[in-house]
Amino acid sequence: MTATLTIQDLFKLILFLLGIGALTYLIFVLKNINKLMSQINIVAEANEKNINDILEQLPSISKNLTSITESTDSAIKDLTPEINGLVQNINGISGKVNSITDSIDSTTHKVSETLDVVTDSISETAYAFQYNIKNIDSYIKLIVEIIETIKNAIKKK
Repeated sequence: MTATLTIQDLFKLILFLLGIGALTYLIFVLKNINKLMSQINIVAEANEKNINDILEQLPSISKNLTSITESTDSAIKDLTPEINGLVQNINGISGKVNSITDSIDSTTHKVSETLDVVTDSISETAYAFQYNIKNIDSYIKLIVEIIETIKNAIKKK
């Protein structure tokens, strides 16, 4: 029993086996799709009333959305000038706050300078007072010495 197998016959055999494998895979895929479709059909039948209600309400929902969109556009157009006015007022208030802040900063700086001058004056006055007290003390000691000298001179006579 001899059989000759050509390369062409080999390729045909390989292609035939690949075709059988692809068809088998396609059958499994179609079987799974059929199961999925049957489950979808079961769910659709169970919820048929709800689906019909939703489909009946879609036009009114669409109208409501259109109405809401138009109302929103109208409100935005009406409020735009007021919003711009508010922004300008806020900017004006911001400028006034900056002005007040600058004024407070300037006043604080002036108060600080005044306190420095007053502190220096008090310090100089205290130093002068202390110096004068030392001088008065020296004068008193000098007067006491003079009085003692006079007293000693009187005692000797």
